[in-house]
Amino acid sequence: MQPWVWLTAYVLGFGLLQILLYRHFSGQTTSPQPTEGRAARADGGRRVTSDTAETIACEHCGAVNESHRMIRYCGSCAESLR
Repeated sequence: MQPWVWLTAYVLGFGLLQILLYRHFSGQTTSPQPTEGRAARADGGRRVTSDTAETIACEHCGAVNESHRMIRYCGSCAESLR
């Protein structure tokens, strides 16, 4: 095969790889995001006690996380819970 064919295939493949990596790491998520800034929560993002375990709601995304002294970051958005 001619060298220009290999070079063309390499350039196109590398460009496609760059586009796929950009889309992956650009922060596009499939989870629903609040439309206006932070999610407005009735409990203010503070601790909520349920029947089985104590939980804490993330102030950034509104996800409910287990409240434990070893858990510092949200399991959904990885923002700090404290």
